[in-house]
Amino acid sequence: MGNMRFRLTGFIAAVAALLFLVMLAPKPEQAQVKKPISKSGLLEAVRLNGLSTQELIERVQQRGVSFQLTAEDAEELRQAGARPELIEAVRVNYRPETPPNSGGGNHPGGNRPNSNVPAGAPLSQNEVITLLQSGVGSPRVEQMVETRGVDFSLTPTLTRKIKEAGGSTSLIGLITEKSMSRPAPGNDRPGSVARPAAPDYDELTDQATTALRANNTAYAVNLLQQAIKINPAPPTAYALLGYAQLYGYRNISQAEMPMRAAVEHGGSAVFRVYHDHDGFFKTYCTGSFFVTRTNMTFKADNGVHTFEANKPDVKEIKMNGFVGSELGAFHIKVAQKNYNFAPATTNKGEANLIINLFQAYH
Repeated sequence: MGNMRFRLTGFIAAVAALLFLVMLAPKPEQAQVKKPISKSGLLEAVRLNGLSTQELIERVQQRGVSFQLTAEDAEELRQAGARPELIEAVRVNYRPETPPNSGGGNHPGGNRPNSNVPAGAPLSQNEVITLLQSGVGSPRVEQMVETRGVDFSLTPTLTRKIKEAGGSTSLIGLITEKSMSRPAPGNDRPGSVARPAAPDYDELTDQATTALRANNTAYAVNLLQQAIKINPAPPTAYALLGYAQLYGYRNISQAEMPMRAAVEHGGSAVFRVYHDHDGFFKTYCTGSFFVTRTNMTFKADNGVHTFEANKPDVKEIKMNGFVGSELGAFHIKVAQKNYNFAPATTNKGEANLIINLFQAYH
């Protein structure tokens, strides 16, 4: 009889725990929504030409755009150098800044969905760790932190404990934001105004793009380093950081590390180049040359000239001995045709880095 009561008690406890987790589990419609890309932000990215057309399309598909494309918008993007396939992606990925029924007025930034988390006091560090250790998923804890905030600041030791309990990098980033936006001691009375939440990964890379366009390299590098700390997985911040180091500081050795990281994280390293039109660099266009694990692409700044070659199709990639050699030029042989490019810095070290990056993942 005693054993039966013990088993029944254990069964009830297990069912209660399961119901608790089911109640806390996030629903599909409750997933966090990324902030849509504004028209000005997209124009800045296209004009910088620091991300390939494919990467820009992926960002548009993931985040959407905050504007409904008009004929005037399409022409403005085209004049900035956008390719037709990017413009089409913009056309079909309009997303309002605040999704319907999201309760945007109750969330910082106005673009996070309602998570059905009851209001309450800010979470303590012990509550966060206990939730994770009890089996509550990191995404659900993020929703609770988003709604209620936290009453603590992260330290290296506490960050390690949260990660060991199952906390994700995005949860760490959100806790950092919420701790930064807490009112100062003594300012938590009604009517006090908290500091705005820190920008997320996408906002930081957007701001860095604008800074690079304004030739504010130091600020761009700072923003990109913050983005990498928040989320070290995506390639975008690494790619832009390499761009900043190479064309802002003219430092090839410093640029190489983030460029390799961008490629290794599934993105591309970007280089500013001249594309030869006549075999002697008498006529040419300027644009960006992108190296990934599997291919290389080129897009002229005006969006007209493009080039793409998958690795198996590249018969040769070498420094030029004659054509444009004074510019540090190199050539790519695809089938029976040669394509000549020269680095914008006219530095042979940059051309060698392009060749080495392409060959490293062959």
